[in-house]
Amino acid sequence: MRNVVKLFEALVAIAIVLAAGLFVGSEWIIERGHAAPDDRIAIPRDPAAVAEGGRLATLAGCRGCHGRNGEGRVWASDRLTGTIAPPALARKLAGYSDAELVRLIRYGVKRDGGALFLMPTQALRSWADEDLGRIIAWLRTLKPGAADSRAETRYGPLPRLGMLTGGFEESHRTIRLAPAHRPPEIGRYVYDTTCAACHRLGDDHGLGDGSVAPALAPKAAGYDPAAFRRLSRTGAGMHGRRGGRMSAIAREATHALSDMEIAALHAYLRGEAARLGR
Repeated sequence: MRNVVKLFEALVAIAIVLAAGLFVGSEWIIERGHAAPDDRIAIPRDPAAVAEGGRLATLAGCRGCHGRNGEGRVWASDRLTGTIAPPALARKLAGYSDAELVRLIRYGVKRDGGALFLMPTQALRSWADEDLGRIIAWLRTLKPGAADSRAETRYGPLPRLGMLTGGFEESHRTIRLAPAHRPPEIGRYVYDTTCAACHRLGDDHGLGDGSVAPALAPKAAGYDPAAFRRLSRTGAGMHGRRGGRMSAIAREATHALSDMEIAALHAYLRGEAARLGR
């Protein structure tokens, strides 16, 4: 019996040490500072630019993650995950300068130098200066409201373990990819800014929730223009079926693509599929 008690005490001690190491190690990752480019871009204030910024914010996923009016959301709340809660934007961003907002959105670096997690900077860093300026112009119109979420993100043991093992990475980026202006040939631009957060061109890509985003170029090449437009707007697949991740993405983001943007994206993806021999 005494040996059983000693074994139990040893296991408890090991568990405490592992838990402490998990917390301390992950907290260091959360709190460590990062450098990022200091991009200075013009922020327009005219109503047309603000309206376009709202559309672009939809495509960028701002409204899908933070709520249609930036009121914040709670994605998950349980003992293993913790609380994952994209914050109410007006309250969170009130103390940020325009330059700090650019660093936050484009490079995933907060005002204090800490890195964001779950921020889709893979795509956000590709938005042209003029388009990011419009998005920020729209963000500046948001006001705190009674419906704003007050929940705060607090990471549980699973994401903290992922931080230490590489399965839950920071959104910090260091290299500027964005052009100053939206390019005339916008097919690739739409892919880079709207699709690349989930999809790769020629390879399937595993997502954080365990699902897989298919290689987009060969997938899109199998659609005729009308079917691809329907997919982008509604998430309905080849045979008109809806459901799954793409239906949610269409509802929250890609329905805002213009006909011209959808056609240019489709042409670009079909060209990439041909180049890849797919």
